Amino acid sequence: MEAIRLNAKQELAVALVMEGKSDGEIAERVGVTRQCVSRWRNQETDFILALQQRREQMREKHMDALGELVALAIGEVRRALTQGDEATRQRIAMGLLRMSGLQAFAKPGKAPTREELEKEGFLEGLGEALRQLGFRDEKRGIPAGKNRLEKPHACLLEPSRKTQHDIIEN
Repeated sequence: MEAIRLNAKQELAVALVMEGKSDGEIAERVGVTRQCVSRWRNQETDFILALQQRREQMREKHMDALGELVALAIGEVRRALTQGDEATRQRIAMGLLRMSGLQAFAKPGKAPTREELEKEGFLEGLGEALRQLGFRDEKRGIPAGKNRLEKPHACLLEPSRKTQHDIIEN
């Protein structure tokens, strides 16, 4: 991989971007125009790569710090679950189940069948196709969609104001 080449003004500009400064503030501090800063950010490959690299470094640093905080938080939750009063333990346990998604396993219900999933996918695709062709729900003036297609007798579809010629050309 080729080294990133930035001049001193661009290096300073990258640092200022990372501080959250606006293009105008950066331009003033660096001694260039705002348009120049905008061009660096949007068109200069080395500048864009340097900025991505710095952002990734910042993300890694913050993820490390977050990991340490999560470990502390888990310790506190563990302590509250084992040493707290009954009401606190129950609130914490239910909160953990909700966050983990495991609470859904405690509720009765059945997973959708393959046929139900395929029907849902078909109806979504059909609704999207009708919207692209310009069909709308006549009663509500909204694009035809899956929910209206499940009850065909209740869904009156008509082409939007596009002519047949417009539809064919698009």
